[in-house]
Amino acid sequence: MNNKNLVRNIKILIIFFCICFFGIIFYLTYFNLYVSQKIINDNSNPRIKAEENKRLRGLILDRDGNVLVYSKRIQNGKQKRYYKYGEVYAHITGYSSVIYGKSGIELSYNDVLSGKTLIYNNPISVFKRFLDVVMNKERKGNNIFLTIDDKLQQKTYSLLGDNIGAAVAINPKTGEILSMVSKPSFDPEKIDDKFDEYNSDSTGVPFLNRAAKGYYPPGSTFKIITASAALNYIDNIENNSFNCNGKLKIGDYILNDYNKESHGKINLKNAFKVSCNYTFGSIGMKLGYDKLKDMAENFMFNKEIPLNDEYDSINIKVGKIKIENDKSLALTAQDAIGQHGVTSNPMHMALIAASIANEGTMMKPYIVKQIRDDYNNILYEANPNVLKNCIDKKIADKVRDYMIEVVKSGTGKNAKINGITVAGKTGTAQVEGKNETHSWFVAFAPAQDPKIAVAVIVENGGVGGGTAASIVREMIKTYLKK
Repeated sequence: MNNKNLVRNIKILIIFFCICFFGIIFYLTYFNLYVSQKIINDNSNPRIKAEENKRLRGLILDRDGNVLVYSKRIQNGKQKRYYKYGEVYAHITGYSSVIYGKSGIELSYNDVLSGKTLIYNNPISVFKRFLDVVMNKERKGNNIFLTIDDKLQQKTYSLLGDNIGAAVAINPKTGEILSMVSKPSFDPEKIDDKFDEYNSDSTGVPFLNRAAKGYYPPGSTFKIITASAALNYIDNIENNSFNCNGKLKIGDYILNDYNKESHGKINLKNAFKVSCNYTFGSIGMKLGYDKLKDMAENFMFNKEIPLNDEYDSINIKVGKIKIENDKSLALTAQDAIGQHGVTSNPMHMALIAASIANEGTMMKPYIVKQIRDDYNNILYEANPNVLKNCIDKKIADKVRDYMIEVVKSGTGKNAKINGITVAGKTGTAQVEGKNETHSWFVAFAPAQDPKIAVAVIVENGGVGGGTAASIVREMIKTYLKK
């Protein structure tokens, strides 16, 4: 081998080793910066579990300090998580499992509950923690106080019975979530034994939080938005009248009223009261798809609804109004009555009812009221924040008056409460390919000084003025008369 070949081979070898060297450096850098952090923070990492076990996991409590979830030491120094009301709070608290990880509040606030994130904003707390370490006293995580009202939560769960459905109650002035129930539910304490059973139930889907993540046609509850659009965009709409014969013919398509009932000559207010599809289909066509969609988006359809807390512990799925290429009158008429391309869930519909109650302003929803350390010092406290000014106060007041009439003498009479003025709207949502209808009702009360806004859906529950309205009535009574 001559010198030239030797030099060339040495150069190739050097280049090869340089490539390998820098490749290793690059991979080690990537591993340390990205991969290792995922491994370190992975809930299945035994070191994390061992570290978390050193501190007794914090409590989860309702707004009044009633304990909902707690931990106790068991054999071998391990701790067990106890869920006092099991299925009632499952979609809020979630679960904490050595095998299956965490969900809900247990997941999103894990660092707070486990004590990994210790918030030292009180010098007395710092000193007490120092003494605990010196005296070898067991360390504890922080405690989370929810906005949930336990009495209302328990009642709501009971009212839904064996139905598949969901219910949400909100303080319209603050955005505090007062109750949130989804059925069927699951028992967080039995998750290790029943996970596969829960996960394989394709009919009930107990892990699905229908209250915040379900997608349903809202039916006539969407007429709140169509009425708002009509009052905003159509001049003199309140003085217009419509001649309802029970069916609206649009080309080859016919939009029927419930039971094909004819309402005769009718104005907007009375059409809202009796939930006249003919009138609202006609209004939808007059508005046009773009204006109807714009008003829906004013109420956060097709948008994002962040929770008013840094951990976004529920992850609300917003309602949608389908982006149409085909803006035909027939499809727009169906959208206007909450069918075709419109979907929502009880959380979003409760926020819409709350917006009308709150003079057209939607508040950011939140479910964590406070975080306290184990000495009961307040480390964090939520404050109400505006999410969106949806409509003008004058329009909101008119829609509120329409909703009062619905309960007073319209389709929502089942929601009447003696001594309390309730404003509400029924919804009977048709399900594509099925004969059954979902029963919806949204409401707030007292109408002139609202303290609670509610939305309920009962799958295959019939008309909205029946099952759902009765549930809403009892929820409101429970909260206002406690």
